[in-house]
Amino acid sequence: MSTLKNSFCTYKRTCCYIFAACLPLSFSPTSSATDDVMLQGFYWDVPVDEQNKNGIWWDNLANKAPALSEAGFSSIWIPPPSKGNWGIIDMGYGIYDHYDLGTYDQKGTIETRFGSQQELSEMIAKLQQNNIDVYADVVLNHIYTNEQDSEPNPAVKAYAQHKAHNHQHVAYPSNEISWQLKGVQGRVFIKIQGYGSTMPWAQDINQRGYQLTITDSKGKQVTNSTHVEQEPNDGNFSTIRAGNNAFPGLNLALRGQIIDKQDIDEYYLDIATKSDLFITLSAKQGPITSTQDWTDAAQSNGYFPVEVWQQANGSAPTVEITDTHLVAHTNTKITPPQRNQYANIPNTDDGWQFSDFHPVDEHDWLGELGSDNIITNTKMFGNDSNTFSPRVQQKLIDWGKWLKTEHKFNGFRLDFVRGFQPEFAAQWVKSLPKEQNQQPFVVAEYWGGDSSIKAWVDTVKAHGADIDVFDFPLKSALTQMTNQNQHFDMRTLNHAGLVRNQTGNQLAGTEVVTFVENHDTGKEHDKWVNKDFKMAYAYILTHEGKPTVFYSHYYGVKQHDYHDPSKEITAPITLQQNINQLIFARNTYLDGELSVLSQSGNPFGDVQHVYVARRNGKTSKQGAIIVLNNHDSQRKGLWVTTHANGLSNFAGKTLVNAFEPSDTVRIYEDGRGYFSAPSRGYAVYVLQSDYVPYPVN
Repeated sequence: MSTLKNSFCTYKRTCCYIFAACLPLSFSPTSSATDDVMLQGFYWDVPVDEQNKNGIWWDNLANKAPALSEAGFSSIWIPPPSKGNWGIIDMGYGIYDHYDLGTYDQKGTIETRFGSQQELSEMIAKLQQNNIDVYADVVLNHIYTNEQDSEPNPAVKAYAQHKAHNHQHVAYPSNEISWQLKGVQGRVFIKIQGYGSTMPWAQDINQRGYQLTITDSKGKQVTNSTHVEQEPNDGNFSTIRAGNNAFPGLNLALRGQIIDKQDIDEYYLDIATKSDLFITLSAKQGPITSTQDWTDAAQSNGYFPVEVWQQANGSAPTVEITDTHLVAHTNTKITPPQRNQYANIPNTDDGWQFSDFHPVDEHDWLGELGSDNIITNTKMFGNDSNTFSPRVQQKLIDWGKWLKTEHKFNGFRLDFVRGFQPEFAAQWVKSLPKEQNQQPFVVAEYWGGDSSIKAWVDTVKAHGADIDVFDFPLKSALTQMTNQNQHFDMRTLNHAGLVRNQTGNQLAGTEVVTFVENHDTGKEHDKWVNKDFKMAYAYILTHEGKPTVFYSHYYGVKQHDYHDPSKEITAPITLQQNINQLIFARNTYLDGELSVLSQSGNPFGDVQHVYVARRNGKTSKQGAIIVLNNHDSQRKGLWVTTHANGLSNFAGKTLVNAFEPSDTVRIYEDGRGYFSAPSRGYAVYVLQSDYVPYPVN
């Protein structure tokens, strides 16, 4: 998953202007250049030399800096630069050590997937020398860890066992909690209960099961032999059925199923000498009659030992094991490496512990991510940061300051802002060091609908921060426009996206970042723009909002579906030239407000297939008229009044195609003209007196 702007002043390169709706062009305030096109400088799974643990991406971007500047790009958004939990193959979103930008030997590598810290610094310098601002992707919602980061976690134990049958959501995925039994001997009874199912309990029982292992050392390899429980197995001590609920032995696995929220499975295991045991539960699914056909299930199906008892000998009473002898372990303990004394790392870099993540205690309310709402305490990714904690807030704020001051980033992209409170997002941004008394550019990924995005923007703005948002609603409309051939009604574009929204959720163009594809949508084929890419880019590169070009589209990189690699697509080689031309047109002719002439300009013609808009100009330029035609085979156009909505009158003037100057349109004395574009294509018309030849290398 853009900027909150009361004054509409963006950082550094973006223009500062007042949105003067419905005023004649001659009375519009003077605005500076719109040169604001951003490149998303990566895609999912960019190449890496995994064998030699060598990241090559920073060098790749540095080498492209002169050409990107020449093409007219003003900024680049790079992937998260910090060390990820999966080392050299981590795309950065599995963030592990915030302050390791490719400097410290951990997670099996010194470099990140993208390169070393030195290469990162050299890339930033090279891009900035070529007048390209660099925006780093930052992850504030979560941290990933693995078993080497294990620690006792009384909070998760208290949560799991506190009125467990009422819990709707697990504290941690079942397979990320290891339950330690300390110093047990004799017959040990373990009761297993389930909760937090992601599906109705009444559904097929084969869709809900678990695998239970009991080992004598943490992380010990379990024998492949898998046993299956025998029902009834109801946790009733008075009806123990010898042989039915005897656990097969240490370091073995057993599979069982929980029928409903009241169902409890019980097992016993005889331990000859006092020992420490480790219990692990993993969600599975498959028929109970087979041990071969089970597969991993969503670990959000919760399983835990609701009670543990022991019996010293056959005649002794059973005694419940106390809290001190049943300990939940989670992978939440991170100890930073010895830092370079010259790195100027703040003293809040003291590692992470269980209390820094949800749940913080047995009363912590956990939820699941709904349609597109904010959910501040759901373990959707990694360990969910407790951003309500002053300690956690300060750690993340200090990290942001360090990125800005020590590594000279010009701005940031905030990942998954639905995962933490907007008040903290505002606080984090307001804490960033300013340049020339201006806040750095920041854009947020809020993947949701227009009303939810607008509500988030309003909240952040009310707390004094300036954060743009990506226009996901517009992405959806543009994907439909390109993929649905001529069946798509081009009148849909009249109010598509956040800027042209007519349902009360409109945002200013200076608050919005537009895009055609990104690293997330680019790895799932059902979200792809899969044809006529140039039409979508013709829209975002001529309209309001800060447009973003996707690396894979610009450089013709083949996209693969992350879940089904057999599905693939590659943008045409000609797209880069289309984008370069459109960037030139934007930077040369366009700025300020836009009016949709195919709606308000008394249009005559095929409005179902043709969209015509006029955007204001910059400095002495009079703007341009943009035409999109989605007809499958015919050149199409519309008669429109060019001075609709108070725009200056072009009567008697000639406009030329910005890229084919022999293609002209004469405006009649009544201000009307006929504007057309090729099938499945676009055209940009400018006043003949404003025309600047597109440079051909």
